[in-house]
Amino acid sequence: MRFDRFSSPLGQPYVSAIEEVPLYHYLLGDSVLVLQMPGCPLRCPYCDRPLLARSQDWSPYDPARLAAAVEILGGEPGFAGVVWSGGEPSLHWDNVIECSRKVHEAGKKVTVATNGGVTADLLRDSPGTVDALLVRFKGFSDETYRTLGSPAGVLENSRVLVESAIAAGIHVELMLDIARNTAAQEQEFSAMLAWVTQDLRRGIPLHLRAIAPEHGFAIHHGPVMPFLENLVESGRRQHVGFVYLSNCHGHFFNNTMCPNCYSVVVDRTARPLDLSFVTDGICGNCGTDLGLTLDKEIP
Repeated sequence: MRFDRFSSPLGQPYVSAIEEVPLYHYLLGDSVLVLQMPGCPLRCPYCDRPLLARSQDWSPYDPARLAAAVEILGGEPGFAGVVWSGGEPSLHWDNVIECSRKVHEAGKKVTVATNGGVTADLLRDSPGTVDALLVRFKGFSDETYRTLGSPAGVLENSRVLVESAIAAGIHVELMLDIARNTAAQEQEFSAMLAWVTQDLRRGIPLHLRAIAPEHGFAIHHGPVMPFLENLVESGRRQHVGFVYLSNCHGHFFNNTMCPNCYSVVVDRTARPLDLSFVTDGICGNCGTDLGLTLDKEIP
């Protein structure tokens, strides 16, 4: 379905599978309306949306027009709601709050994908605005963030945001950019795994996003693939249940495997997704709780 422009031309709304956000454990198989916000405090050399990230040419989303779009889409099976992405949604947080109220009034969900601009304070001061979060980490050291022109404290703010959101009952998934095939990158990944195992929960989904800095876009296959696969295996050895190569489409490590019996319970090469092996978020083979939030309206 196409929509007339009701924000900046750089931020065209579009309908996408929720797995493309990516969210792998939240309303599997559903679709979402992606709303892109311009501007970003980071200066990643591999940014795949530089015009959007640098733009200041933008007008707020109209809540009434968004409500009308959600109403149209809501008549289609498997429509979950909206995802605020970008860019960085926190730069226009008042507009996010105003529009998200309309989405909730229509009985739909609100997801926010943030590069670290959303903070625990913003979340606390706008209760009920966010149902799910994708928190994108550009690395897991202050030095990496400094090289990206980050304001001080973004890494720590992101960590606190994740911990606060989980405590508030918000669904959270993590993403880590893998931009270097180096020992330093592996050390940052290990530090992130230690945080997950010690301070969070081992079942939180962690998406690895493969980056090709010299080309400025995410790769499907390339020279870092063995390195990426080793990172996933490292996560499994440390009993972090769900580590994905989410932008390496078609790779086996896109599938959801039961961390107990190792059965493939969600095969993401299938369209539509076959969810017959997950009933109420439970592994159909061994009964392990997989931490999946399913759309009860989808048979």
